Amino acid sequence: MKILMVVFFVAFMAVTTLAKDTTLINDPSFVRLTVLANPLHTLWWSTDYVLKIQALNQSTPVEVSYLILDGDGTPSRPSEGISIRGSNFIQGWDGTCFFQTEVGGWASVEAEQNPKYLPLPHYRTCILMLARYEKIYFVVIRENDGQISYKVLQGGPFKSLEIPSVVLVTREGSKFVVTSLGQPVEVGLWAKGNYMHDEVGGWASTSYAAKSKQYDIPHYGMFMMMVGRYDKVALIIGNENDGRLGVITLYSTPDRSYFVQDLCTLIVGGTNFDVVAESSDPVEITHFGFDNSCWQWEINGWSRPEYRSSGQSFRLKHYTPSLIFVNRYNKVGLFFYNENDGIAGVIKAD
Repeated sequence: MKILMVVFFVAFMAVTTLAKDTTLINDPSFVRLTVLANPLHTLWWSTDYVLKIQALNQSTPVEVSYLILDGDGTPSRPSEGISIRGSNFIQGWDGTCFFQTEVGGWASVEAEQNPKYLPLPHYRTCILMLARYEKIYFVVIRENDGQISYKVLQGGPFKSLEIPSVVLVTREGSKFVVTSLGQPVEVGLWAKGNYMHDEVGGWASTSYAAKSKQYDIPHYGMFMMMVGRYDKVALIIGNENDGRLGVITLYSTPDRSYFVQDLCTLIVGGTNFDVVAESSDPVEITHFGFDNSCWQWEINGWSRPEYRSSGQSFRLKHYTPSLIFVNRYNKVGLFFYNENDGIAGVIKAD
């Protein structure tokens, strides 16, 4: 009996130690996002942590887009492709997967569920969007060794986007209007697993020549749209529903070197980017291209010989907007970039 009591006490202590909730978003007029420990794997999935999404306003459902990135790709062999999974999240998450659902809605029984829970797979970077009309949050999150690394971005209504002498983006109804302000403009759009590339005011083909073009705004689900030229780029992260559009807009900086405090420095030059550790901690790296290519790597680590170097160089994805997430526990850095002709524009999401 004493042995059983000791075993129970140890198990109980483990549960209480891991069961501390971490709230990432608490917007009383909209949504609460919480990370819950799941040490006994009782909350639907065999994951150590789950995400709890609770709609806090009865008249404002929360639209959820969830992208789980493949954990098996490497810089030399990125994974490719994406699978669109059902919104009930029970089909697993092999490879890169995209889910879409709603919390606290009324369109279906499944949409009415409030709160709702999502799996947070171990050692895989995930991208979560919570949105409704002009309310919008974008979360990049990763769990490792029982620690949560995350970056939360918040946006609002779309007005317009302008990079002087490069591009102007406006809205006309259900379309974005992209206008060149004097030079070619690259347009890259990721929406719910599909990627589109185009150019405005370009000369490489007749299809690129128009100085102004219209693009459908993706309906009801996360999209990422990058526009610009060389080192001048901007990103629109958004969600549209019922004709209303919420976005997060980010712009590049002229820096070539980007410091993430107590973690690493990212240096961009030519067609490569270097990651240099700034402490004794390993640096986990996730790279996701808008064409659905994905890889993960580590520097300054010890689990594999190829991880041990404290500084390594990686190839930029050519002519394709991409995301870079570097992290170690509570230290994180989030970057977006686009490279063309050996020149890259980089956005650091602060």
